Amino acid sequence: MEKVILAHIYRPAEKTEAVSYLAECRSLCEACGLEVLAEVTQQSESADPRTAFRKGKLEELRRTVSETGADGVVFAYRLTVAATNRIADYCGVPVIDRTALILQIFSARAKTKQAKLQVESARLQYALPALADHDEIQTHQRGGGYANRGAGEMRSAVIKRRYQSRIRELKQELKAIERENNVAERRRQKTLLGRCALVGYTNAGKSSLMNALLEKCGFSGRSVEAADMLFATLDTSVRSIRWNSKEFLLYDTVGFVSDLPHELVEAFHTTLASARNADLLLHVIDASDPLYARKREITEETLKQIGAGDIPVLRVYTKTDLTDEKDFGGIMVSSVTGEGLENLLEEIQKRLYPADEEMTCLVPYDKMKLVSEGRKILHMETVEEREEGIVLRISGPASFLRPFAKYRIKEEL
Repeated sequence: MEKVILAHIYRPAEKTEAVSYLAECRSLCEACGLEVLAEVTQQSESADPRTAFRKGKLEELRRTVSETGADGVVFAYRLTVAATNRIADYCGVPVIDRTALILQIFSARAKTKQAKLQVESARLQYALPALADHDEIQTHQRGGGYANRGAGEMRSAVIKRRYQSRIRELKQELKAIERENNVAERRRQKTLLGRCALVGYTNAGKSSLMNALLEKCGFSGRSVEAADMLFATLDTSVRSIRWNSKEFLLYDTVGFVSDLPHELVEAFHTTLASARNADLLLHVIDASDPLYARKREITEETLKQIGAGDIPVLRVYTKTDLTDEKDFGGIMVSSVTGEGLENLLEEIQKRLYPADEEMTCLVPYDKMKLVSEGRKILHMETVEEREEGIVLRISGPASFLRPFAKYRIKEEL
């Protein structure tokens, strides 16, 4: 495991937030396989544009690296490539910022083709400003104007074009995957099943909750991967859940984090579509986390950012077996003990399938597939079998009764 120094700069008025921010960055380092040996922080109203840290603090950072034998420095603060290079030269070890750290984690976690393409796209988008910074440095060193630009700048311009070309290729590949996903999603929509997506801060317990719900409902298929680490889930998983004679689709999504790099938000547009297209969002919140309120707020801000701010939300507080507090203003559950799972399932169904209506239909025998799909979410009672079809008394949400409206008849008494 590589050993690093964690560095951060923050305004004096943001001291409380800085403590939690550093704690999160420490967890990000651990998720990336890095051991944090020490922290070096500076309070300042503004960062030094050249090196982030002021001269005295920069010297302290170099001394700390030397004394601890650290292999590198991780800045919780987002740096320009020029500042990164200057700090690295001064301290004598590699330096990365928080965005690069998150990208490393995503690269290590990506397993499917879609996730790998999205991570590569995000990495290239992150690298583009670095090339612009390189041009700026070279121009300054060579004395300014266009006529003075040398081979180094020309090479960076070539690399920039290659990056931009590759990003376009990746976007085309991701669009093709999105089209395939849309076909599958349209197929799911034809089943009339309600769609529920788990969203929340990374490591809040979304995947564990999904597995607990699957087990509660007697699901015999494959569970989803769950681990006690940040960004354990990058790819969207979807499972069909049946409870009390009604069925719905449950999606597990990538977790959010404070200051989620915009490169990742853009690159993971396809993955985040499951949240944007859901009928109901289950906002999963770790009740045992002392910073749960702040992380809840960050998740809600991110949902707005990705275009899912107007979708109905049900707050679900997990890990209640690890806290004595019992009144959070939402559904309380434990994936370990099973507490609250039944209550959660009933609330999901209540919201996905509201007040029922009833109609009597004569459905032709060649439309039995419609009946079969309808039974997953509607209550159907066979009244009689006729030569031309089956008379059914059907009850359920009005929106899901629409496919049967053309077969509606007046029931003969």
